[in-house]
Amino acid sequence: MSPLPKNLATDFYSDPTAPHLVRLEQGDTGLLVWFAGQTAPVLFSWFWLRDHGLDESSIDPVTLQRRTDTFSIAPDIRGQLTNFDQQQQLISLLWPDGQQTSLSAYLLASNCGLAPARHELAPDKPQILWDNAAPLTDLPAAQHAAVMQNDSELLNWLEQIFQYGFSVLEGVPSTEQATTELAQRVGRIQETLFGTMWPLSSELTEHGDTAYSTSYLAPHTDGTYYQDAAGLQMFNCLRFDGDGGENILVDGYALAEQLRSADPEAFQALSEINVPSHYIERGVHMRAERPAFRLDGNGDVIQVSFNNYDRAPMRLVADQADRFHRAYRVLHDATLDESNWVKIGLRPGQTLIFDNWRLLHGRMGYVGERVFYGCYHSRAEFESRLRVLRASIQKDARPDD
Repeated sequence: MSPLPKNLATDFYSDPTAPHLVRLEQGDTGLLVWFAGQTAPVLFSWFWLRDHGLDESSIDPVTLQRRTDTFSIAPDIRGQLTNFDQQQQLISLLWPDGQQTSLSAYLLASNCGLAPARHELAPDKPQILWDNAAPLTDLPAAQHAAVMQNDSELLNWLEQIFQYGFSVLEGVPSTEQATTELAQRVGRIQETLFGTMWPLSSELTEHGDTAYSTSYLAPHTDGTYYQDAAGLQMFNCLRFDGDGGENILVDGYALAEQLRSADPEAFQALSEINVPSHYIERGVHMRAERPAFRLDGNGDVIQVSFNNYDRAPMRLVADQADRFHRAYRVLHDATLDESNWVKIGLRPGQTLIFDNWRLLHGRMGYVGERVFYGCYHSRAEFESRLRVLRASIQKDARPDD
């Protein structure tokens, strides 16, 4: 079997560190494959194998877009194993229409959980939830100079945000330009009705949002009225001369898991009932709705949305209303439990960045001057940056072929 030509597709779906295939066997319903270190085989159906070829007839080598016509594949299709290249870890299959396709061992291993898939954000650094039962002993932090100068340090910092939901960057110049350059180091900045980069101070009057005040703000998530609520939020402290004003952070994922265990009925209500939110000012009327806990296909919480300030009018039938308001109060009470809080008094030279899909944030009331400069990044941009950095650094670390 001639090797697949080197291109984006073959590079993307190869990894010499993945478990190797050591044995293959044809079956009626698919191909049985044995990976090194595994005693039991994994079955890949013939349909799946026909749908996932890596040759140029199956996938565009530049864009990775699928060329295979999935809908023309017969449900009962059966292929034939024609070759297995141990050195390249490539499988060649022949199909009834005479088409020959190739698949890599890594593609198979990553699709059955034996190797990290390319889309995983930080497979070797699991998320660490924190609350009153598991408080943080140290704040996750990094140094501005290192993050700006070194991609490995940037990756470590972004993975830290993924793990803990936030990080404090030290040594950041207290200027708008430095803030913008740092934001661009993370990725493309998300523009919202507040602009791209924006100042935050009680002296500003352009928007009527309660964030532009000196009063206490209860923990909440931002952008609940956006269909694509920001994934990251960043504050750089430019000036501070006063008392109070500490930032409040609450791990929404941890609170969700508290409820899942202690009050499953409340958890279910908060993951099923959509909560509408809106933002209204002259020339603007934003509205979106989603549950307080948005789940993925595995039942894991992937987004927390909680902002009673911006909640729009909602009317539920009697039993649903009772379920929702009880559960919403339980969550509210948990967000106000200060034993679940981390408080950070940002000062010039410090930047706070946090995951707005995971953490709730608030602010203690204050007196004096408190000027921040910040921005949002979309969740998609944050995840893309993590994946690209990780792939690039891992590739640079591999020995030459």
